[in-house]
Amino acid sequence: MNTPSDARGRTLWWMLAGACLLSAFVRPVQEQIDRRTMGPKTDPDVLYFGSAKAVKVLAFGYDSLLADIYWMRTIQYYGRREEANRRLVRYKNLATFLEITTMLDPDLLDAYRAGSSLLAEPDPLGAGQPEEAIRLLDRGISSHPSDWRLYFDKGFVYYWQFKDFAQAGRVWLAASRMAGAPYWMEGLAAMAMSKGGAVETARALWIRQYESSSRPEMRENARNYLASLQIDEDRWTIEFFIEKFRRKTGRLPAGFDDLIRAGYLTSIPRDPSGVPYSYDETQGTVHVNPKSKVRYLQIPYDYREAFLEKLTRAFGPM
Repeated sequence: MNTPSDARGRTLWWMLAGACLLSAFVRPVQEQIDRRTMGPKTDPDVLYFGSAKAVKVLAFGYDSLLADIYWMRTIQYYGRREEANRRLVRYKNLATFLEITTMLDPDLLDAYRAGSSLLAEPDPLGAGQPEEAIRLLDRGISSHPSDWRLYFDKGFVYYWQFKDFAQAGRVWLAASRMAGAPYWMEGLAAMAMSKGGAVETARALWIRQYESSSRPEMRENARNYLASLQIDEDRWTIEFFIEKFRRKTGRLPAGFDDLIRAGYLTSIPRDPSGVPYSYDETQGTVHVNPKSKVRYLQIPYDYREAFLEKLTRAFGPM
């Protein structure tokens, strides 16, 4: 008579047998391909199983187990540098390995996070495929929409690989509003947005952080960014009036007093800490005074031209 214990034992035995069969089926086949394609004129980067859907069908229900096997294979594929150097494209199939792994086990977060980094990194450290990294992370976000870490990684791909600072800021801002997101995420979003030209949004975020944060270092960081934004706008405004003065008089002003007498300024311009700006009368440029108490954070802007257009509408052309 069969007991429940006997039935569980047979089930366990069949599971172990299936696991052994899968292990014997996948890895040796791939390694045999590798051995057969070692010739100097042949690309060794060949996959028998390049379709994630096909591999899922062949898993016979052991998706999680096979996902672990493919994840290990992915790590080996990336780590074999000598083999990578023989491939015509160093990491051509890395995205496929990761697609198969995550389709078999959508909960394998390491595959999304570490895999996206390997895909996004430029050659020779990675595949140089940031588009594939975004697609991989989007699949992860689809399966785990409330995990802020996947948004964090996605923002970094936009920031470092695409140099799309505004998009990175938007992704990080979405992450900052998720449960469990760290307190610094909103500041990171503001930094990226200000770098990408979304200055008014960034300014609002910095003000919010300065007014609401209970952490002194976060308040200080927000204050520095707000002051730096103000300094840039001050400098652009003063230099705008310097150019108007030059075009009207045929010379650069000797100092701020000339701009005051001409009616362009009402007083000596000062930075947010109250220290007067420095003026280079030979170049007609304005700078932060070395005595300033502001920690100026220089950010590459695509905002300057838009700001100058506002000045032109308000005060006429230079």
